[in-house]
Amino acid sequence: MSLEEVYTPFLSSRVAARKLMSFWDKTTPASVKPHPQPIDLGAGMPNEGLFPIESVHLNVVDHPFQHTEYKFRSSRLHRDASSGAASSDTVVAADGSPRNERELVSQKFQNGSIVDMWRYEPENPGAIPIYTGFQYSNTRGLDPMLDFCYKFVEYANPPSYKDWDITFANGSSDSLFKVFETLADASVTVLVEEFSFSPTISNITATGAVPIPIKVSVTGDPEEQGIDVEFLSNLLENWSESQYSHLSKPRLLYTIPTGQNPTGMTLSLEKRKQIYALAETHNFLIVEDDPYGYLRFPTYDPENPSYNPYQAGEYTVDQYRKEVLSTSFLSLDTSGRVIRCETFSKVFFPGLRFSFIVGNKFLISKILDFGDVSTRAASGVSQMMVNNVIQKWAPNFTSPQEAWLSWVMKVASQYTHRRNILYEALQATDAFKDGLFTMVPVTAGMFAALQIRFEKFPNIKDHAQAMQQLFYILIEEGVKVVLGVNMAVCKKFSSERSHFMRVTYAHAASDEEMQEAAKRLSKGILRLLATSSAA
Repeated sequence: MSLEEVYTPFLSSRVAARKLMSFWDKTTPASVKPHPQPIDLGAGMPNEGLFPIESVHLNVVDHPFQHTEYKFRSSRLHRDASSGAASSDTVVAADGSPRNERELVSQKFQNGSIVDMWRYEPENPGAIPIYTGFQYSNTRGLDPMLDFCYKFVEYANPPSYKDWDITFANGSSDSLFKVFETLADASVTVLVEEFSFSPTISNITATGAVPIPIKVSVTGDPEEQGIDVEFLSNLLENWSESQYSHLSKPRLLYTIPTGQNPTGMTLSLEKRKQIYALAETHNFLIVEDDPYGYLRFPTYDPENPSYNPYQAGEYTVDQYRKEVLSTSFLSLDTSGRVIRCETFSKVFFPGLRFSFIVGNKFLISKILDFGDVSTRAASGVSQMMVNNVIQKWAPNFTSPQEAWLSWVMKVASQYTHRRNILYEALQATDAFKDGLFTMVPVTAGMFAALQIRFEKFPNIKDHAQAMQQLFYILIEEGVKVVLGVNMAVCKKFSSERSHFMRVTYAHAASDEEMQEAAKRLSKGILRLLATSSAA
């Protein structure tokens, strides 16, 4: 059977109406002989000569936190720049001459690795010039960036079948919105991890579909973390006798398999194989949302808390790709039932709003149709910026794909360090030493779950109320967290497994800030214990 025959039943009722009403002729009769040098009076786009920018120059660092000595964050320089006023303060330059401070900062920028983007004729043939990047483009994406992404999928997560394709979107949220708008209806049931990224659940329910929580194992054993496969299998096998028998059998499963948000859990390869086998048996699609998948690191070792294999140079880029990265559901997929959502947000920067979707050609064509009648192309500026930076790095590597993964490893090294600092600081606290909470081992991503051990709080009967009380205490102590229950798909279903806080080691300004946060967390938990003991 063709992809169209197999996967048409998975489409939402809205898909058929998504046909772009084109106002230009797409075909020309063979009898018409086009002029060799036509003048285009039909294209509704400005000539690139009208663009106010002749060139863009990015100062690219070699590794994270390689800052030039300046302070634009809440600084006088920032205020001067935003007001358009020049700083009146002068400093003495190395040659003894007085200089405006901003002039010196500008000079320091020139010491970096500059990526030049010009209106015409970039020096690197693989780069995207401004006249292309700033212009309207086709919905799928700009060719150089598309070429990179196709080759990166083949390099890092090669599908196990041939008829696959990709299309760009405006960040992961836009990718997931398009996916569920294309595949979900009021008649559709979607399986989701019981704790999940809340905006995606909102996307699902907005289509009229019903999200059903799957039990997850929040555990210290890496092989047991994530979706409870036995629970999932029993639910599917006995659907007609379950509490959900009034709903259609699930058509989709949504999962964040690596560095899961909010728990930080990562599915083992064995679990991924088992889940894919269930998808084949019960005929559902897997929507693999993997924004954190490239940020991998070893389990925290309290006996060697500063261990960081990347800083120690233990892996080449190729070893990282083959030995460290998790196997994508896409690479297990033999029939085209996996839709993978990737993004540049977590390893380049979130403000790009630039992502891409991988899946079988038929389903990608339907998502592309949606793009044609909605957002159109992803930001050309974002595509140009990512592509040209990667092309700048590429000559030092065997391929642009290896160059990009080399940068990703450097980011993963920083996350390894940050996770280690936070975990070491938490283990040094009195609350941890007293056994009042545990830390779920995380091996990927930006988040970790801290589980409160309510057996150590004998006078607390209402655990949900106590977690809310702890949240307010922590606000008073000066540390912000996210309660696990607030990311539960069904609070009643997950009530016994919701006694955790989601914390992140991604945003803190310094090691010292994370260490201080650990002390404040401990103080807050000890306050909760004291309150319960006095009751």
